[in-house]
Amino acid sequence: MNEHDSGRLKDLLLERGYSFCDTLERADIVIFNTCSVRKHAEDRVYGKIGELQKLKAKKPGLIIGIVGCMAEAEKSEIIYRFPIVDFLCGPADLDNVPDIIDKINNGSGHIMRLEGYKLKIIPRFSKERKTSERAYVKIMEGCDNFCSYCIVPYVRGRERSRPSKEILDEIRKLISSGAKEITLLGQNVNSYGKALKEKIDFVSLLKKIDNLTSPHPWGATPGVPPQGCGSGIKISFFTSHPKDASLELFRAMRDLKSIVNILHLPIQSGSDKILKRMNRKYTVAKYKKLALDYRKIVKGGNLSGDIIVGFPGETKKDFNDTFNIVKELQFDAAYIFKYSPRPLTKAVGFKDDVTLEEKERRHALLLELQRGILASKKCR
Repeated sequence: MNEHDSGRLKDLLLERGYSFCDTLERADIVIFNTCSVRKHAEDRVYGKIGELQKLKAKKPGLIIGIVGCMAEAEKSEIIYRFPIVDFLCGPADLDNVPDIIDKINNGSGHIMRLEGYKLKIIPRFSKERKTSERAYVKIMEGCDNFCSYCIVPYVRGRERSRPSKEILDEIRKLISSGAKEITLLGQNVNSYGKALKEKIDFVSLLKKIDNLTSPHPWGATPGVPPQGCGSGIKISFFTSHPKDASLELFRAMRDLKSIVNILHLPIQSGSDKILKRMNRKYTVAKYKKLALDYRKIVKGGNLSGDIIVGFPGETKKDFNDTFNIVKELQFDAAYIFKYSPRPLTKAVGFKDDVTLEEKERRHALLLELQRGILASKKCR
């Protein structure tokens, strides 16, 4: 999602006449597009801003901007700690960044724009993007799940889906511009369409996209090209929530020619107690059945997951349950993170009772396990 937003922002600035340089020393403007999902990501941004203190002293006219989720979640902290920052802009207002920079360059001075998704009713989505062979398309924005550890609903707002016609038009333009691989983006793509006036869900959208991107031989007339404007186009999607994943989705992945057989299905924990504290709304048994059904229906399909270790209240038994389910399910990829409290979330009020040393130990054990799983898969 952030990579998509960075690409969109770059296109907007290029259209306004700005160009990009290869070193900080040559830059007149430095913009950080930020993430607040994990504390480590924020710490890196704070370190980078601190490194710019000397450059700002040498070049007082240097414009420094913070955009994205940190600008929404950490605005007071940023303003207090770093007066060298000239503007902040939340995820909802990225289209306004060129205007903000123009105002600063025209003498309007220090600007702080702090609007966010939670203040808006109608979302803004990317307009036409310049593209390469690989492109991203947002089909929805925001999240309604409110997992107790997750800051996303607070910085990107509630779920808002794009009309299918708008999505299909964007995909057509991307294909005509040379895109060969298109990734559909959403915090929870499986809940696509819930708030739209048109009656459509995620599987129905995938079918529409497949009709657009895959040549279908049925009903073809000799001498007439088959349907579909994008022969050979590959479509993938991120991210699926286990509470909304379905057999219908798996069958669509099996049957639709353009859909890549890769499913990212975060498990987060192998303990029902911890899943309940995380407000994930599924059990380990339900997740396991989904994973097994997926592999049964989508032969050879790739399955990956996210895992958090050291969540408040996670005992050694809870961690062992997670270790064992990872060992049993044999993920093709697993993204393993140490828990860190996030502002605004419910879990920030929980006692962070797993020591950093223990989090690092559990993290290392799962990493070692996953590396062993991948090595065994390569040998098969």
